[in-house]
Amino acid sequence: MRPALLAAAVLALSGVAAPLASAQPGVPASVTDIRCVIVAGTLAQSEDPQMKTLGTASILYFWGRMEGRGDTANVSARLLAEAQKMTPDDIKAQAKTCGDMVSAAGQALQQVGDSVQKGASPAPAPPK
Repeated sequence: MRPALLAAAVLALSGVAAPLASAQPGVPASVTDIRCVIVAGTLAQSEDPQMKTLGTASILYFWGRMEGRGDTANVSARLLAEAQKMTPDDIKAQAKTCGDMVSAAGQALQQVGDSVQKGASPAPAPPK
């Protein structure tokens, strides 16, 4: 991936991009997830340790989405076919979509964690 595209992917997957509701309208979740695995895989190959970590975590997130739907059949062939169709502009746009999805998932997990933490707090001591 060229440096400009890598930078766009980094910004998008790091949550700097403004959040979208979800994937692109009209694009099946299976295609979106395959494309996001491709974008994340590019980041995971970076020499920058933070980008490697971000890419690897993103791959796991999108793989988990695919597994959750039972959508991993022929994944190698699907990844290759989709990667061959994607232009640099497609990758740039997809990086934003993927980043927004990862960011939204992270925010949702933070909210769950906050709720659990509040629910797990010890009860206040009774007045003396």
